[in-house]
Amino acid sequence: MLNASPTTTDREVASVRNLLDRAVASAFGHARPGAVPPLTATRWAWRLAGLYHLTHSTPTLLGLAAERFAAAGRGVLAAWARERAREESNHDRLALRDLRDLGYDAERVVERVRPATAIRMVDYFERSVHADDPIGCVGYAYAIERLAMTVREPDIRAVEAVLPAGTRATRCLRVHSAAGSDGDHVADTLLAVARLTADERAEIAEAARDTAIICFTPDPAGPPSDADIEAQLAPCRLH
Repeated sequence: MLNASPTTTDREVASVRNLLDRAVASAFGHARPGAVPPLTATRWAWRLAGLYHLTHSTPTLLGLAAERFAAAGRGVLAAWARERAREESNHDRLALRDLRDLGYDAERVVERVRPATAIRMVDYFERSVHADDPIGCVGYAYAIERLAMTVREPDIRAVEAVLPAGTRATRCLRVHSAAGSDGDHVADTLLAVARLTADERAEIAEAARDTAIICFTPDPAGPPSDADIEAQLAPCRLH
């Protein structure tokens, strides 16, 4: 975990939390809960493919962000990105293990299945890191991990209830939930952001809002049906 600067006060951290949480909450109006189909084992495999793409991109992109922040003399952000890249390493393997537990050739699944929202999120993350100023990646990371904290044990059990008996296909979800380390990550990000300028904080809040909007906005084509997902997954089943 990052250590607070001697000049960083609890009030400053609370102010940053309020700023960033309001930015994320401002995107809630884009959500359409009624359009989300009931969860099934087939649909969970599709979501796991999305979790893979999100987690697979993180260490490399944050490692690049750390290099760019360091080159610009922005030590607080370089340390933040470097630590987060280390902590997120190999989380994509959890999604692969979960897919194997469901009876799939996991590598083949993630080659074939690219859920639209997850891919839009990764594209936004990449653009943020490669922008003239990569600070948007901080807002992206905050929004992703803050939203993950809303996933609690009852939500995980609800997923497990639709899976075949004895299946342990919620490893990736548990790590990226209130049961995992995202709470610590959010706290670390708040400490880092509290040491930045007001303009930098505003840019991070804008990126957090934009990320949450992407997360909540339904695909214009609508969610795929279970039959559509099964057609993508069928060639990936292990026999």
